[in-house]
Amino acid sequence: MRINIKFAVALYIIVFFVTGFLYDIALAQEITPPFDGDLKYPFTKSGSKKCGHWKAGSQDYPYFGAPRNNNTRKHAGIDLYPLRGAGTPVKAIRDGKIIKVAPFYRQHKGEMTYAVLVDHREFVANYTELKKPSLVSGATVKQGETIGVVSGTDQLHFELYAPGTRDQSRWYVKLPPNLIDPTDIMTKVFRLPLQ
Repeated sequence: MRINIKFAVALYIIVFFVTGFLYDIALAQEITPPFDGDLKYPFTKSGSKKCGHWKAGSQDYPYFGAPRNNNTRKHAGIDLYPLRGAGTPVKAIRDGKIIKVAPFYRQHKGEMTYAVLVDHREFVANYTELKKPSLVSGATVKQGETIGVVSGTDQLHFELYAPGTRDQSRWYVKLPPNLIDPTDIMTKVFRLPLQ
């Protein structure tokens, strides 16, 4: 039996992409949104540039990989703006275990924001720009359980990492190997049209 190499390669590529696409769909179906309600602004590159909230050339776009700090680093997550803004409860998107609770950064108004890094088994999520949470490292959380509330930044900064990650990463020149773009998964979770 003679196999056409081009056909075999094309079939392999199709199977590879379909399998990955189905995995993404299954994963997104198992994940719940990190807060109730709709989004105030889009978080995709095209959506955030079109919505008019940010000026062209802004260093504050919410999309993954957006420029930061005068183009010296890139945005390592996405910013999700709940309609209610500050005080919105942030929930675990899946069952997990708290790896770390730590200060994230002090915003320009002086408020210290916090990060909660959670091991969700298939991935690690970093929920940040929260008011100081009461959770501690080692605690377990159930899907839908409140892990914190949105700070005065009015947004949830959300990062996704490969399993085994123990701390957040900064993205300067090269994409950290454990950092995952959460855009597609959150687009599916929030049931938004693909852009």
